[in-house]
Amino acid sequence: MQRPRSGNLTAALVAFGALELLVNRIVAHLFSSGVALTPAATTHGWRFVGDAGPLLFYLTAVLALGLFVAALGGLLRRGELYPRTIRFSVAVIGIVFALFSARALVRGQMPPRHFLFLELAFAFLAMLTAAALLSSKAPGRVKAGVALFSAPGVFHAFALLLSNWRVEGMGLSLAAVTLATAGEWALVLAGIVAPLTLSPRPFAERRWRLPLAVAASLTGLLVIALSVRFDLVQATVLYGLRIADLPRVGTLSGVAHVAAFFGWCYATAELVADKGGMRLAGYGLVLLALGGYEPGSQVEISLSLLGVLALAVGELRAAPYADRSAIRVPTAAWRAYIGRLVTAVADGTGPEDVRPEAIWVEDGELEINRIHAHRRDQPVSIKMRRRRGALIELDVTVGAAGKALPDGSIERHRRWLARSPENRLKLERRKTGDSAFDQKFSIHGYVPLGDEELRRRVARQQSDGVSTLWRGHAAHYVLSHPGGDAGAPPPFAGKVEGDAPVAAIVALVDTLADLVAASAVEPE
Repeated sequence: MQRPRSGNLTAALVAFGALELLVNRIVAHLFSSGVALTPAATTHGWRFVGDAGPLLFYLTAVLALGLFVAALGGLLRRGELYPRTIRFSVAVIGIVFALFSARALVRGQMPPRHFLFLELAFAFLAMLTAAALLSSKAPGRVKAGVALFSAPGVFHAFALLLSNWRVEGMGLSLAAVTLATAGEWALVLAGIVAPLTLSPRPFAERRWRLPLAVAASLTGLLVIALSVRFDLVQATVLYGLRIADLPRVGTLSGVAHVAAFFGWCYATAELVADKGGMRLAGYGLVLLALGGYEPGSQVEISLSLLGVLALAVGELRAAPYADRSAIRVPTAAWRAYIGRLVTAVADGTGPEDVRPEAIWVEDGELEINRIHAHRRDQPVSIKMRRRRGALIELDVTVGAAGKALPDGSIERHRRWLARSPENRLKLERRKTGDSAFDQKFSIHGYVPLGDEELRRRVARQQSDGVSTLWRGHAAHYVLSHPGGDAGAPPPFAGKVEGDAPVAAIVALVDTLADLVAASAVEPE
């Protein structure tokens, strides 16, 4: 087994953001105010925090700004999340956000008016991101969950705008207070329903034991802390998560806040413990918490915005989990199937010092299986790519193709017509004389299909794949299922137990070997 190791900037930002929250926001304020701390602890602690806090602040700011530029640029370039109709608006607002953030980072301060511009840019980007996810194929409950977590920051930004828009003699607008209150309760509601909305997996497939244990443990500790030292918890929440009025646990509002904390912990643990898009969505929930409800710096706003982006993109990438029609095979059953396939394909005709082997590589949600063996004195290479437990590509090669262009190809006629001209082999189409076969399949160049039995086997096994032939040297077959949830089924229908799924792949290998053998002796 080989596992690629690659750096994860989002995970690194989560780590730096958590340290910045703990050291620069929470501990620094507690030490400076001396809340429940001895004078000696305050003196020694403040000396350390005074040095480490600002450093962590700037490191987090630089990493957040760089990740935002890279992530948003990649999303716009790939067209992964935002529809074409709003990409220009997203790009312009993103540039404004990046410029104001960079200016504050360089100058070390930000005028209140510029901070308001940064908040408004965050609000519009959050709204456009939620709207983009609403137009995607993600489940409705997931769309609602992402929208709920995007709403608090939007409400707070417009509440800040109204509070800065003063009319003579009126003071703070009632609308600003209403929006701020609505934002806080939207955040509470988002946390409460997060376990029901944010996991794309069907309820029957969820891993609930570990998330439940983590959420119950952390919530229990929170309740104990609220009961014993409410003042310390209130100060921590005020300085860290920017929630000004933390209700007591005995009130209805306090129970709602505790339930929201439990729901956030459960959803975060469930998502982070998974792979790929679901883990990215979990990182998004952590970043939203690190940013806080009422951000007080460009770092906190950047963390919140990146949290919205990570949550939306992660849920979009993990959306196919909700498709019950996708054929998925558990990992243990798949491993056993690969082992049986290696044994069945190899017939002992290869060199004595070369043994058949199977290699698998995992990278997030993607798994690649490679099989190397010999059959009928020919090297055989089989590659299978799976995503979210579903086969998305089967690639089989018999013989050694080299670097020369293929001499012929076989594929379904409708698939050949769907190709763009530059992706087609520049070979003349030929017919076998079998009207039923020629109506379904396109043969280009030289492919020896004069034998009726060989032709029937090709028609039965070809499916929506493409076969290419190097005369007398090699044959190659590839069947792709983009996303793992569309297209014709693979050579087995999702059940890998028994001999039939193995026999289907072995039969395909033998057919390719027969094509190579026939092409070596049959005249043009």
